[in-house]
Amino acid sequence: MGTIGTIQLLRKRDAGVAASAAKSKPGSFGAFLRLWRAYSVLASRRRSRLALGELSAEQLKDIGLTEVEARREAAVPFWR
Repeated sequence: MGTIGTIQLLRKRDAGVAASAAKSKPGSFGAFLRLWRAYSVLASRRRSRLALGELSAEQLKDIGLTEVEARREAAVPFWR
């Protein structure tokens, strides 16, 4: 599995974690927790994509990605 596949799996996992946390905490604190988790997921996604965009061709080869795949993933907005 490549990096892009791993990122997609992490998205699904993070969405599941946020959904389960939202169900377990009633009231206004639960709403804050949902917002914080959503922000955390988006920030993590942004950092990962920025780092991917900075890798050299040799580093990309080491992780099994082409430059085209890495640049395409790095160009995706953090909210997607």
